Amino acid sequence: MKGTFAATLWVAAAMIAAPAWAEGNEARGERLFNQQCKACHTVEKGGASTVGPNLHGLLGRKAGSEGGYQSSDAMKTSGIVWDDKTLADYLKDPKGKVPGTKMVYIGLKQDAQQQDMIAYLKKATQ
Repeated sequence: MKGTFAATLWVAAAMIAAPAWAEGNEARGERLFNQQCKACHTVEKGGASTVGPNLHGLLGRKAGSEGGYQSSDAMKTSGIVWDDKTLADYLKDPKGKVPGTKMVYIGLKQDAQQQDMIAYLKKATQ
């Protein structure tokens, strides 16, 4: 009993000390991107803005500010600066996060998929 209690305390302490955002799997994120995003978005520097904006330099950028792409007024006035949290919220429910967005996508509902996508985007859009 004593060992079980200590183990429980250790697990609880580890959970509290763990980062709020777990690291995703970049390879799984790339597969997801290729399956669900690549038809509308590019990630390379100087890449085209097609149906959606080029995502190069996404993290740290103000939403709706990508040159060469006409973002919706909703996106431009959202006040979002893309980081892990805002991107996860948007990926989960784009129309819920930014009502009026032009993005026609139902979202990534699973946290693990969001984390994987973000892990891929962090590397691919630098």
